[in-house]
Amino acid sequence: MSTPPPPPGYGTLPPDPDGPQQGPYPIGQNPGQSSGQPYPGTPPQYGQQVPPQYGQQAPGMPGPYGQQPAPFGAQPANSTVKTVGIVSLVAGIIGLPAACCCWFIGWIPALVALGTGVYGLTQVKDDPSQADSKPFLIIGIVLGALGLLLVLASAVWGVASFASDYNDF
Repeated sequence: MSTPPPPPGYGTLPPDPDGPQQGPYPIGQNPGQSSGQPYPGTPPQYGQQVPPQYGQQAPGMPGPYGQQPAPFGAQPANSTVKTVGIVSLVAGIIGLPAACCCWFIGWIPALVALGTGVYGLTQVKDDPSQADSKPFLIIGIVLGALGLLLVLASAVWGVASFASDYNDF
C-alpha cells in the first residue's frame, strides 16, 4: 500500500517575519509587467524605446496634414540665416530715427543692418534652402543704407548750422 500525499501546507514552515518579504508577484516582476507595460513614469530599461509623450510625434510617423516627416536622425533646419535677417531688419528700423535724432550714434545700427544683411545674403547664396529669409535681409540692407545716408545728411546739416551760427557773432 502506498501512503497518501501530505495535505497542502504540510511540512512547510511559516514565513520568517524578519526575512525578506515577498509580495503577491514573483520577485523582479511588477504587476504591470505581466502585460509588458511598466508602471507609468518609470524610466525605460536599457535598449527600450521611449514611447512619445502626448503632443509629440513619433520618429518616422507622418506629421500634420501636408507636412512630410523628417528622415530618421535628421536635424531641424538651421535658422541662423532667418535670425540674421531679423537682426538686420530690426537694426535698420532702429537706425532710421537714430540717424535723424543723433547722427553721432545713428551710424551704429545702420552699419549693423547693412553688415548683417550682406552677410545673410552670402549665406543664402551658399544654402538656397534658406531663401525664405531673403526679404528680411534685403529690407535690412535698404534700411541700413538709408540710415547711413540720413546720418551723413544729418551730420552735414549739423556742421552747416553750427558754422552759420558761428559766423553770426
